[in-house]
Amino acid sequence: MSEQLTAEDVVGMTEWQLNEARREGRLDDLLAQLAAPVSSARPFTVPTDPETGRPVPQLGAAAVKALSVSELDAAAKAGKLTAYMAGHDVVPPPPDESAPPPVRASWQFTADHVALMDTDEVARYRAAGQLVDYDAQQAAGEGE
Repeated sequence: MSEQLTAEDVVGMTEWQLNEARREGRLDDLLAQLAAPVSSARPFTVPTDPETGRPVPQLGAAAVKALSVSELDAAAKAGKLTAYMAGHDVVPPPPDESAPPPVRASWQFTADHVALMDTDEVARYRAAGQLVDYDAQQAAGEGE
């Protein structure tokens, strides 16, 4: 295959030379670049969290749309909108699939039972899958 031509190579070529280069396939890369959609996105630098030293997670358009005004203000102050404001959309990361879903045992303890347990018992029964319903109620705020 012939060497691909760049924009600098094409400048000053005659129509006949351009047609020959196209026929030989030497303009394929250049034509693909020209056919690509134009992006208005600008370069940006992701801020670093001073406490952890890790990059601040960025929010995408879908997440920004779901925020209230006060949440939007807080996200901007935390540096979570840097990519969005530069015109880039951030796809949320896939859920962590390393942790399997909790196994639900057939018999479940209630909040009354858990109130009488010590920390070791709670950990043991949670590992056995007997606190799945209780944990779901606590997460939903129903157990209080």
